[in-house]
Amino acid sequence: MRWLFLASVLCLASCTSGPTASSEIRQIVSTTSFGMCVGYCTTRLEIAEGQAVLVREARGGRGAPQNLPEQRYTTALSPSEWQEIARLAAQTNLDGLPSVIGCPDCADGGAESLSLAGSGEPRSVSFEYGAAIEQAQPLLDRVRALRERLMPQDE
Repeated sequence: MRWLFLASVLCLASCTSGPTASSEIRQIVSTTSFGMCVGYCTTRLEIAEGQAVLVREARGGRGAPQNLPEQRYTTALSPSEWQEIARLAAQTNLDGLPSVIGCPDCADGGAESLSLAGSGEPRSVSFEYGAAIEQAQPLLDRVRALRERLMPQDE
């Protein structure tokens, strides 16, 4: 009987020897938007192995230019920087969260979203701009810092 228990323990230990395929992250997308806004009101940060791309889109309004061009900022990610971001994303579990948390962009507080794409079904969550999301906070902090790094400094 004791050998059966030992064999079971060894079998279970061998089953957990590495990350699962579902934890392989290919892309992280983070967006921000503000409804009652004029000018560049929406950002989309796409992070993948090797690079990050920030796209800013404008919205016209009273007295504001109607045709501001889309802005695109790209930066190379070193292998170690991508590995750190991918590790944080793999440790982020959005599965138990509702697709919308709180009231994104209510009273023009802004909205933010986080999407993770890997080998499984993409997972996403939307929430109030700047909100703390416990299950995703380390990744959110890292993504927000990267967005800040890519934003033009003259604004």
